[in-house]
Amino acid sequence: MSENTSKLSFTNARLLAVQTIYAHMMGEADWDKLMSRGLLGELGGKALIEKDGNEEYVSLPSADAGLYTRIVESYREHADDIDTAIKTGLSDNISFDRLEPTFLCILRAGLAEFYADSDTPSAIIINEYVDLTRSFYDGSEIKIANALLDRFSKVIRG
Repeated sequence: MSENTSKLSFTNARLLAVQTIYAHMMGEADWDKLMSRGLLGELGGKALIEKDGNEEYVSLPSADAGLYTRIVESYREHADDIDTAIKTGLSDNISFDRLEPTFLCILRAGLAEFYADSDTPSAIIINEYVDLTRSFYDGSEIKIANALLDRFSKVIRG
């Protein structure tokens, strides 16, 4: 596997973890079934892109199964702590309950990865989730994600 393919498989593991957390948030309650669907390629695997003024779906390289599993399991184990960290990290004029669901799931997965993967440098985790945020949003969410992930990395990793 080339270095670029390996990086994409890690990026796609993060995206798939966000999609799994999102599916759970939207009512799919069985974590084991969700994770099985993710590992079997029944969740995710495609991205909507704009090409020549038209939107089209493209297939994504396979997600790294190990990283995906670690992030989702970490979120399952630390969900209450992660949500508390997000709530306390938001400024007074931003309500946790009003966060857009996709954005909330990006934050949840990012914070979960800090618990799950102590070997991955904080800067890589922050950059990956800020880039993921940027692929969905072009407003204040990018700065919020960067600030929250940076602050949380210092709390978790010192």
